[in-house]
Formats: sequence, C-alpha cells, structure tokens
Amino acid sequence: MIFWNHYMAWFSAVVIVSFLAALLARMSFMHRPNGLRTDPLPNPLGFIIPAVIFSVFSGLRNSVGDTHQYIDIYQRLDVEHMEPLRFRFAANTFFNYMEYRLRLQTDDYLPLIMITAVAGIVPAIFILYKYAAPYEMGILLFVLTGYYTWSMNGIRQYMAAAVLLLATKYLFSEKKTDFLKYLVFVLFAWTIHSSALIMIPIFFIVKRPAWRPMMFLLLGGTIVATLLFDRFLPSFLNAVEDSDYALYAHNGWFTNGVEQGSSFIRILVLFVPLVLAFLWHEQIEAVMGRKWDILVNLSIFNLMFYILSLYNWLFARLAIYTSLYDVIMMTHLLSKGQSRENSRYLNAAAIGLYVIYFYNLRDSIIGYQSRFF
Repeated sequence: MIFWNHYMAWFSAVVIVSFLAALLARMSFMHRPNGLRTDPLPNPLGFIIPAVIFSVFSGLRNSVGDTHQYIDIYQRLDVEHMEPLRFRFAANTFFNYMEYRLRLQTDDYLPLIMITAVAGIVPAIFILYKYAAPYEMGILLFVLTGYYTWSMNGIRQYMAAAVLLLATKYLFSEKKTDFLKYLVFVLFAWTIHSSALIMIPIFFIVKRPAWRPMMFLLLGGTIVATLLFDRFLPSFLNAVEDSDYALYAHNGWFTNGVEQGSSFIRILVLFVPLVLAFLWHEQIEAVMGRKWDILVNLSIFNLMFYILSLYNWLFARLAIYTSLYDVIMMTHLLSKGQSRENSRYLNAAAIGLYVIYFYNLRDSIIGYQSRFF
C-alpha cells in the first residue's frame, strides 16, 4: 500500500498544527510552574487545540487497528432481545455498560468511536501539557513514538491508561496516603480493562531511587523470561484464563504462530534514552529530584514490557500504561541533559531519528479511513 494518500495529508496537518500550537503555547507561557515545577506552564490553548484535533481525527475513523472489531461487536449487539445490562463494580464492566447504553440510543457506531477517542486522548494531551518540557517536543514524540496511534488500537486499554494518567499527580507524590487516591483511579480503570491492576505493584517499585540493583534484577529477569518463555507458557496460559487475554489463550495466538513478536529495533529505540538518562543523571536529578527517579523507573518498566513483546506482540499492550511517561522523560532528557546549545542539536537529531522510526510504524496509521474526509 502506498504510504502517502489524502488521509495521510490530513494526518500530517493534524500533527503540524498541534506541534505549532504547542510551540506557540510554550513561547506565551503562564507565570506558574508545570507539574514537575521545573518549567513554566504553557498557554492553555496549547492543550486545547491539540486535544481537540487529535481527538476528532481519531474519533472520525472507521478503520485502522482493531476499530473494525469494535464496530462489528457494537453493531451486532441485540439490545432489544438481551436482558437489561446494569453497571456493577467488576472487571471490564464499565466499557460493556457504556457500549450497551449507546446501542440503546443509536445503531451508528460513531458515538462509540468518538467517545473512546476523546476519553483516551484528552487525558494524554493534558498530562503532556502539564509535565512535558519542552511541550512541543512532547506533542511530537506523542505521535512519532506511536503512542497516538494506540488510540486506534487496543481501545479499551487505552481508555484505562488514560484514567491512570489522570492520577499522575499521586504517582509523583511523596505522601504515603496518596496511594489510596491513586488506588481509586486504578480500580475505576480496572472496570474498563482488568490489566490496569498491574499499576498497583508498579506504583511502589518506581518510588525507589533509580539505577538500584532491584531495577537491574527486574530487567535481567525480564530478558531471561523472554528467552525461556516457552517453558513458562503453560503456566502463563492458565494465568490468563480469567483475564481480558483469555481469548488469546485459546485462539493459537501463542501456540500456533498466529502473531509474532515485535521488532528488536523498537527495543534499541527505547534503550538509547535510558543509556543517556544514566550518563546524565546527576545534572538532571539536581533539577528534578525524586521525580526524575520515578520517570526513569517507569521508562525501565516500559522497556521491560517491550522486551517481553519480542516473544509475542500482545505484551506490548501493557506498555500503554507506561509509554507516555517515557515520552515525558525524553523531553526532559533532551532539554536538561546538556547545555542549551547542545540541546538544540539533540532535539534536531531526535526529531530526525524518530521520523525515520515512525515511518517503520506506518502500518499503525496507514489503514486509516473515514466517511467524513
């Protein structure tokens, strides 16, 4: 399929306008610090414009990723002959209830796709607006790392991740009681996608200082588990029987080669910023303190999920919960790891390399279609 078409022209326009809005917003900053208290907060228009146009572009689609499956399931819901569905506090129930209520109102799938797009993207842009610096680089990496196109694939998990992103304040907090506040968000996200519970242990682990033996042991254990995963496969399949991934335990996804692992290039792309974060940690920690440790540890977890995905791409979906923090870490790495003059060269090099990287991820957007364009 040819990469460039009129949909890609619209997509490019969305990215360029969002980038320019973010850049101008940072230049006309507010006289108050961002969420990490390291940089001025950009003008709010820099949040509103990208949030709107990214959400609209994603929400008007009728193809790409698993959008077809969601549309098909929605249109096949026979709400007239099924028992009335009521919301109850349990795994995955919120999304099913929302889908049911929408189907009672209309058989048009557009409201479902639009709501999931807004619910997933607006919190992500808000967290970038509040924590990324420079903000325009955060917007660009939001797209070029592939995090934006996740909104069109793994839709429920993206929504669950968005709920958890709204609790970032408590994730960065040093108050012990803020875990209970974070837990409220985790439990709500759990009603959208059960995998959100993985952020409970991660909450405690990332609070530790970065570059300590525990994180290296976890990283090494992830590599060993990936290499020896075939031995653990029966136990793993039993473990996912009652989860959102139960379908994959029976359809040959793991056992019949239905789906292969992700590219090793992706691992290298994620590994390089962590190497730089290790080399430059003293000067960045002097500015950001403990919050830098949390960002680095979250990025290490992000790398671990993608290492597991070398065995099977399904594990990459867990990275939806951590990838945006990796983007935030990279923005601060590029702006605070070196002098201002050197940062300009680093930003230019990063943009060039990530453009090439995104070209290799083009399948995540190349199938985009909409009945409105």
